[in-house]
Amino acid sequence: MAMKKCPVCGVSVKVENLERHVHDQHPRAHVEPEQILTDAERQNVRRPGPVTRPTMTRRGKMIAGAVAVILVLVIVAIVFRPNVGLGVGQVAPDFTATTSDGGTIRLSSMRGLPVFLEFMDIDCPHCINEAGVLSGLYPTYSGRVTFISVDVDFSSLPPPDDASRINAFRIQHNNTWTFALPNSLTTETYGVTGTPTMYVLDRNGVISAAFLGETSASVLAGAFDRALQA
Repeated sequence: MAMKKCPVCGVSVKVENLERHVHDQHPRAHVEPEQILTDAERQNVRRPGPVTRPTMTRRGKMIAGAVAVILVLVIVAIVFRPNVGLGVGQVAPDFTATTSDGGTIRLSSMRGLPVFLEFMDIDCPHCINEAGVLSGLYPTYSGRVTFISVDVDFSSLPPPDDASRINAFRIQHNNTWTFALPNSLTTETYGVTGTPTMYVLDRNGVISAAFLGETSASVLAGAFDRALQA
């Protein structure tokens, strides 16, 4: 699915998620529906697939029932899972990822220093702008704050965001910290619908600040300083 800029904040969001983004992130904004999606885009997003009405056999009903029970258990486990979430004050969900240089990282192993965690897309114009901001901050905080950028590859167009393209982006924008390859499970766990999405974690892996969209160097520096002082 193609990306489109939010008419309020300018963040690039998947077309299929844009209406929800405007509703959730800008509840007080007065935006006409046609400013969000054209009629053609809305019809494409909501176009129903072919309707089929298969006959449910007894065995099929038993399987469906078992699946429903499993889904309920999974939902309960997620809802009542302690100390995990995206809100400030909660522990950031742990994950492992392959880096663009062929290594492996695990978020929980980085505790002891604050962590700057960015979900970005090398084809996103806002992420390109933010790369310049971050390259200016990194020399000041390197060694005191761990920087990690995770590519989400939201674009449905080829070529994919593989290691060679990500490393080319790093070199072009002087982003010398660790970049991780796309991982859809991690992206879904963090509820990323637009880029850049950024978190600052304290020394214990607790989310102390969260940002969506382009963010100034002064705002990020303030978040880093607070995490260092905590």
